[in-house]
Amino acid sequence: MSDKTRSVPPENTTSALSHLAFCALAALGLARQDGIAGTPYAGNLFLIRWLATAQKQKRFPRSVAIDIQWLLERGRKHGPAGKLRQHLDYLWRSCSGNLAAQSDLFRLTYATETLKDQGWDNYVMDAREWKSGVTPVPSQHNGFYVEKVALNAAFAQDGRHLHAVPFRVVGDLDQFMHVMAEFGLGTRLLDSTETCHTIALEPASAT
Repeated sequence: MSDKTRSVPPENTTSALSHLAFCALAALGLARQDGIAGTPYAGNLFLIRWLATAQKQKRFPRSVAIDIQWLLERGRKHGPAGKLRQHLDYLWRSCSGNLAAQSDLFRLTYATETLKDQGWDNYVMDAREWKSGVTPVPSQHNGFYVEKVALNAAFAQDGRHLHAVPFRVVGDLDQFMHVMAEFGLGTRLLDSTETCHTIALEPASAT
């Protein structure tokens, strides 16, 4: 296995860089909305902490480890003048282009990564767990859960969203639906109980 990871195909590195940049920018955008990163200094500090956490937790492939280290060193050495956000924006635009051109499953993956970066728990349940009706308690305040078979069946091999799939959401439902909308994903509230909300992630209407 180690031999296979020594030489990473360029297209895999490009995809990983795109993933890294977009997740960082999306997390920064949400932090700004929450009033956490409203100034250049606060924004730079947020990105440094986010990148350091990503590095420590090894969230991204080894192929971009050197890029994460470079961004961290730049942000720490130059502060806001290092223009971390601009560098990440350039990486995103040069590596992947327009988000709307990406597949539904691709955008859902980024949406879930963004929520997890904001402290959300995420768990894919098997059929037995889902049918039990027992929803896991998040480690902090928020979590979202889906049944594996239903999720797989809802998407075609090319990533197109074919039909609705239910999610159970614990905590801040508005934030969950907002993040999904930011990534061009439609949601509809089906039910709410004392323990969780059930929403349908729905494919875009045919035009």
